[in-house]
Amino acid sequence: MCIRDRDKVFRTYRPQVVLHAAAHKHVPLMEHNCSEAVKNNVFGTWNMVRVSEKYGVEKFIMISTDKAVNPTNVMGATKRLCEMIVLSRAAAQSRTSFSCTRFGNVLGSHGSVFPLFLRQIAAGGPVTVTDPDMTRFVMNTREAVNLVLESVELALGGEVFVSRMRALRIGDLARVMIDRLAPVYGRKPADIAIRIIGSRPGEKLYEELLTDCLLYTSPSPRDLSTSR
Repeated sequence: MCIRDRDKVFRTYRPQVVLHAAAHKHVPLMEHNCSEAVKNNVFGTWNMVRVSEKYGVEKFIMISTDKAVNPTNVMGATKRLCEMIVLSRAAAQSRTSFSCTRFGNVLGSHGSVFPLFLRQIAAGGPVTVTDPDMTRFVMNTREAVNLVLESVELALGGEVFVSRMRALRIGDLARVMIDRLAPVYGRKPADIAIRIIGSRPGEKLYEELLTDCLLYTSPSPRDLSTSR
């Protein structure tokens, strides 16, 4: 369903839980298409929030990103605005429970650097790294799914859920993958070069998980056990 459309799917199926993951997420591409990023990510989220309230959705979980923390690019800024929209409805004590969960990079997903490195190693290199000191928070698919399911279970409204993700240097990831996978393709690790190509538009050297000041904080474990 296009998130710019309203009503039809909700009127037909009356969902109880909405996992809002739809967004333009390509950082460099959004730097050059700012209006589309705002139109799709921000106004699309506003449409989803409104239609969820209209049709009595019980829980609404927005899939956000670590790039929404102190954003330095268009994509991150739009996702931060999306978080603010969702959390503002929670603060308004809507009948729908609104919460967010922040993801890092899911290894193996579409757009992940993992399959790109794999293809480059299989071809004999070079493996292209934007910056050897660039770090990213990473999680595997199982961890990502668990984070969403746990968020649905624990959400009372107004929380921003963050997983304990690992921070990896992209240069280290490239070297480990070369060392372990080059022999699989009949190659020697020393024969596969790493080429530094420089950061792309909008990319940060490192990501963050939390802002210095949170507008909304998650309940403590005691609150979770007693507030139902």
